[in-house]
Amino acid sequence: MYLPPFCRRSEGPVSDTARAAWRRASENYLAHCAREANWNKLIEIPAMREMLGDSGGKTTLEVGCGPAHYSVRLATHGAEVHGLDPVPRLLEAAAQNAAEAGVELHLREGGVERLNEYPEEHFDIVLFPMMLEYVDDLAEAFGQARRILKPSGFVAISVVHPMRSFSDRHEIDGAELAVVGHYLEAGIIEWAEWIMKDDNGDPIWCKSHRRTIEQYVMPLVEAGLAIDQLREPDATPGAEELNAKIVASNRHCPQFLLMKARKRGG
Repeated sequence: MYLPPFCRRSEGPVSDTARAAWRRASENYLAHCAREANWNKLIEIPAMREMLGDSGGKTTLEVGCGPAHYSVRLATHGAEVHGLDPVPRLLEAAAQNAAEAGVELHLREGGVERLNEYPEEHFDIVLFPMMLEYVDDLAEAFGQARRILKPSGFVAISVVHPMRSFSDRHEIDGAELAVVGHYLEAGIIEWAEWIMKDDNGDPIWCKSHRRTIEQYVMPLVEAGLAIDQLREPDATPGAEELNAKIVASNRHCPQFLLMKARKRGG
């Protein structure tokens, strides 16, 4: 398996180690969310909002809601919104963001293991934003999502693009380029880049699944969900003025993969 220097091979399960890491790095993550020109705000979030469409009158569930930037927006547009997250500090931030926006969110601590607590055919939208890398059993998660979706409901997903997950980054003539290697050698890794540093600058090792596109798509199909959108989004108009390096890097190798899947026959 080809790995960049900040990664190492590991073994499962992933979930508990990942949750512990995100609890330790929660303040770092909130600081990232506050930055105007981060990857998510320039690329992932606008594309996901477009894919979600009109939420008026709908009942939604955001799994791994974090500070709830999606949930708050859905609620302000008329949705009844539920959220799950295993990190207490991020749930506090979600509640604060909801209060500042004047909306109500129904928040619970936990992750995909709590999907079985929701009633059958209850939600119009089940959203998995940037968290499936930390889920050990995608088949179970997608099966539960299908169970709790209304017949006309859909699942919305965003993940780090697998081409990014299998790459190392190099700068050539001022441009950040991704070098991809050994794409079919999926598995579990530990990594300590980006926000995964403690107050002393020491690494916070986080586990995640390194999956190919096929390994995301097939569990959806096998759970009885039909993909009707698959996106590798470009940055929003004007993003180049905020961070030209992010825009150029994303065009060289996309940062995000988004999918929308409906209940088959819905």
